[in-house]
Amino acid sequence: IDGYFVPATVTGHLYLDTNGDGDQDTGEPDLANVDVIVTDVNGTPQTVTTDANGDWTATVPPGSTTVNVDETDPQYPTGSSQTEGTDPTTVTAVAGTSTDGGIDGYFNPGSVSGSVLDNLGNPLVGVTLTLNDGDPNTVDQTVVTDMTGAYTFPNVIPGEYTVVETNP
Repeated sequence: IDGYFVPATVTGHLYLDTNGDGDQDTGEPDLANVDVIVTDVNGTPQTVTTDANGDWTATVPPGSTTVNVDETDPQYPTGSSQTEGTDPTTVTAVAGTSTDGGIDGYFNPGSVSGSVLDNLGNPLVGVTLTLNDGDPNTVDQTVVTDMTGAYTFPNVIPGEYTVVETNP
């Protein structure tokens, strides 16, 4: 007995969410040449690569299909956090149709850094600094200057901030 099935198609899209808002806005780049591992209902994985538009397509047998962006791929934005989509994600591929495997957005946070010096140019150690975005609904970041008077606020999304110094 020969068995045949009508294949299904699973598609998706990857982009760099430069402002971290969870949507691909005008001017935010697509992620090209990133590998995506698609595992079909039979447990067979296949690797597909995003095109210049950040799109990928896989042909699979109908059934439960898992999609996993390969974070070890050199084109993957290292150090990023996902702002849109779910990775990995599981969808049900339907014979003869195209199933959406998801839109995945990734954000690379920035940082704010500087130094605190006295009026003679000497580093001030142990000074508490607070990064404030002016929104009472968000938690401000707080850091303390190191032995050289330097400080860094990591994982900062684009926006306007005020650095407030608490005098020692």
